[in-house]
Amino acid sequence: MKLKPFPNLPPRLNQKIEAVQSEDDAYAADELVELGEEILSQLAAMGIAVYLQQAKQKDVFNDFLISLFLSNGHAYNAGPLYRWAANMIKDAEGEQALKLRPFFWQMKEGKEVLNEEIHHLASLRNAVMHGFFILPPERNLEEAQKMEVILESMVSANLFQRSFGSFHFIDQQGFNGHWNIQNTHSWNLFNQEFPFGKLAIRVAHEYADDFRKEEDQFASENCKSLSNVELEVNNLLEKGKGALVCWYQAESDQGLASYRTAIQSLDKDKYLAIYYALNSNGATFTASFLEQEIGKALFQLTSDEKALKEPFKYLNAQKGKLSKKPIVVLHDIHIALFSPNHLTNLFNTLYDLEVPIVATSLHYPYLKRFFNMQLTLSEKHTNSLEQVNLSLVNYVRFKGPSPEKETEKENFEVLKKIVSEIHEQLEKNQRLVARRFADDNNYPIEYVHEAFGILSPFYQAEKEAFKEDEVDELYGFPKSIEESSRIFLTLGRRDVKLEYQHKVLSNVKQ
Repeated sequence: MKLKPFPNLPPRLNQKIEAVQSEDDAYAADELVELGEEILSQLAAMGIAVYLQQAKQKDVFNDFLISLFLSNGHAYNAGPLYRWAANMIKDAEGEQALKLRPFFWQMKEGKEVLNEEIHHLASLRNAVMHGFFILPPERNLEEAQKMEVILESMVSANLFQRSFGSFHFIDQQGFNGHWNIQNTHSWNLFNQEFPFGKLAIRVAHEYADDFRKEEDQFASENCKSLSNVELEVNNLLEKGKGALVCWYQAESDQGLASYRTAIQSLDKDKYLAIYYALNSNGATFTASFLEQEIGKALFQLTSDEKALKEPFKYLNAQKGKLSKKPIVVLHDIHIALFSPNHLTNLFNTLYDLEVPIVATSLHYPYLKRFFNMQLTLSEKHTNSLEQVNLSLVNYVRFKGPSPEKETEKENFEVLKKIVSEIHEQLEKNQRLVARRFADDNNYPIEYVHEAFGILSPFYQAEKEAFKEDEVDELYGFPKSIEESSRIFLTLGRRDVKLEYQHKVLSNVKQ
């Protein structure tokens, strides 16, 4: 297949073009997909680099970039990255941003939309997959011509002659193929006066030796030892594997006390403790950080480079052979709850490797799935609106709706209003039933359930059966329409158990 030659393209683009040119027209679909994704990746790298070099930044974008830079390098496809970069560049300031914006956005019917010609490249992979990795020769030629037009416009705009900065993912030769940071010194490349640069400083500190010293000092401080926590930790250690969570109330010091109790009660001659407190900034809440900390601890124990590079493979090979049994202890595991790179993603792996886990957390129902043991630290505290708002921010941070995304702002305000109303009512009344509250106030039940999740650390979560109706023996029809009637009528039968139940919150403090 022939493609028009272009001067001064990045090496990675040239490689993809050469691969297309060396393939027969009928079988070039795969090569065209790779070329299209390389074009998207080059643009995404330019957009993200420009975003990072100007002050108009948003937390939602910075959180995403932290996850991207800490990923395994293959966790994100080119299409989604192009869309993230498009939103970052949309409001970015400076000449570079102005130059790049037409490659992400265009006006259509008086509305700004993604550049259709370029964004089309993101859908090509799906077309190829549905076509069993083959497209008709004429379609391949058509797609190749579209890519020529895009490359021509990028060359004409001198994008490949412009400097977009020097970061770990981009240099003078364009995107280098590596989104993930492979050298911790790369965190120092970001402008430390901008919001992302400040995050990068925190991450760099967490990967430095001083961080471990600080965590050791923090965990070893004197505290009131909690006998119930010590008992449950011993029960966990007897089992040899599993995960224990200690639920504590916001503004209570019992969470910190249980964290310190768990660490200080361990026999240091028998157990290799990997422990730290999560921070809402930086990398401590990510799976990649936990994996690295496990690797560091194993290396310190064994002096084996394999343990440092691939700790999970090493643990699997050395299961039961190490001089000390690893155990992970974490404080405030609820931070960054729904991050795609959250350290809870490793819990199944750690269970299989027989590495016990102890964690402290505010009580979010979502987190229950990660633990097979739990302890509720009962202590009554005032539920301030400030703490509720912090819970709201933490809950939607990665899950959404985001107050910083134009398409989600309105939904966030609705959710925030519902959270505030439920909190206000619970402080006055004993309990609220989600379905009934939604119906009484004409709120979407999905939002009310989300609000219940946000408020669950402050109130008692319960379940309640639907109110069942009574059937007329003569006619076989409900005498009155109750909550269960619609379900029974939809199913067309009444000999089934109603497993779906109401979600309830009460102001009986946990």
